[in-house]
Amino acid sequence: MSSHVFRLPRSAYLAVLFLALCVTPLVQHPIVTIAYVVPVVGAVYIARTATIVDDAGITVRALIGRRRLPWADVRGLSVTGRSVYAVTADGAVRLPCVRIADLAAVSRASDGHLPELREATPKYAPSRRRR
Repeated sequence: MSSHVFRLPRSAYLAVLFLALCVTPLVQHPIVTIAYVVPVVGAVYIARTATIVDDAGITVRALIGRRRLPWADVRGLSVTGRSVYAVTADGAVRLPCVRIADLAAVSRASDGHLPELREATPKYAPSRRRR
């Protein structure tokens, strides 16, 4: 039973910390601590948002709620721009935190329910050296 969790990188918490530090000077009265709600919601969003792929199906977790897509309902994957979607009979469900480079890992974690894909080849910036 293979399972793979796709989530936001832990370094995203640095943006929340920076936002909390920027809001701190605005809070001069204990009643105005409502300004800290935005960084707290940001931290909860980072901790909560994920896509879990296992041999039973795909679970999409958002800030509020969760949706389970069994493999019987998934017709395939679709890529639009930088977003990856699971296509179902009802429409398409966006898979948060899954990038195009992660499609091979999604395929491996599906335990044969999706066609096998090869790993994406890394692309590097051209060298600035003179030849």
